[in-house]
Amino acid sequence: MTESSKGGTLRGSEETHDLRLLGRIFAGLPTGSNPDWAGIVHAARRHRVSALLFWRLAESQSGSGEGADPPQEVMDELRQDLYSAATQAMLAEWQLATVLGALSEADVPALVVKGAATATFYADPALRSYSDLDIMIPEAQLAIAERALNGLGYECFASKAWWLDHFHHLPPMVSESGSLLVELHWGLDYQAEKGRLPADDLWARAVHWNVQGQPALRLHEVDAVLHLCRHAVVQHRVYGAFRSLCDLAQITKSWSQEEWTVLGRRALDYDLARPVYLMLVLAGQVLQLAVPAEIISTLRPPGTLPEPGELMRRLMRSEAASARVSTGAVQAAVDGPLGPRLRHLVGSLFLPREGMAMVYKIAVDSPWIWTAYLWRPVDLLWRYGRSIWRTVRGERGAQAIWRREVWLERWLRGDEQLDGL
Repeated sequence: MTESSKGGTLRGSEETHDLRLLGRIFAGLPTGSNPDWAGIVHAARRHRVSALLFWRLAESQSGSGEGADPPQEVMDELRQDLYSAATQAMLAEWQLATVLGALSEADVPALVVKGAATATFYADPALRSYSDLDIMIPEAQLAIAERALNGLGYECFASKAWWLDHFHHLPPMVSESGSLLVELHWGLDYQAEKGRLPADDLWARAVHWNVQGQPALRLHEVDAVLHLCRHAVVQHRVYGAFRSLCDLAQITKSWSQEEWTVLGRRALDYDLARPVYLMLVLAGQVLQLAVPAEIISTLRPPGTLPEPGELMRRLMRSEAASARVSTGAVQAAVDGPLGPRLRHLVGSLFLPREGMAMVYKIAVDSPWIWTAYLWRPVDLLWRYGRSIWRTVRGERGAQAIWRREVWLERWLRGDEQLDGL
């Protein structure tokens, strides 16, 4: 084992340990003697839950739960994080209300998803930060909604032609005020990906809500769990999933058997059993989430799986999140015959003109667009070359990260004959 891979293993072990301690605090359990508060606070900030950490520690100190006894300087430091989060939450709520008002005036229904809607399940919205506003609208009213936001000073930051063919939302819209990005969605998943959440079903079950008096809708809580599990596992490959696990725990904390049963049924109906199962297992490991045994049994896919503790250790190590592994290369590696693999790899390497224009911020009709095709291999080599070279050299840490990616991709595709992680 090389020195760097030793260091990576140690840092990954420490990060996993800190996440477990953080999870115990959030679950109201003692952390043991002399916890490493610097490591815990670092992990909380890394995963953007430091305001929630302060809240939970304050609850424990007030006698409402059994938890840790942090030094006063730790509490003072975390209190400032909460104050900052509260300020950001107030500004974000005002911005969301303004956007919802413009959509309402244009007679465009608005279904708020992701961060802003998820924050409603917390004791205070400031405990769940978010970096953009995600709003789902009927696809037929996309142009009307865009014009309504144009009236508020928002503009798409990229060309729509290529974007609309590859994503399920408009290019993020920005305003000169420097406020949060706004993304207008008409769906929450990609057609090529495994497991779908049909937009019609989400609209039919949406829950009425309002933001500072502005009417809106948010996802039904079971649909919110389905989406966050899919988003965390399929699209983000479990990287940074700790906050999603916190979301999962907050949404389900008052569930009865009925809600759990509905979750299991919908996960199977929408072909989302694997990502939901994985997130429930991780939430049990990290946050002590009590999931009914029959739901775990219903969702557990066939084949041999690592033990829950090993899944948590392998999938949530910090060095994996910081390493650069090309998703396109991973998908190409598991695409089966050589022909499909090469087509997938070439398609990821050389995007259509509109895609290259968006990635490298060059006008699609500019002659300079051809320089982007020359630069593309160099750019990807710069971004991923070191990771590839480390893997080829046989460095244990790099190979472990590659095995993690290939294992997860194959498992999500339903491969039952898998070796261990």
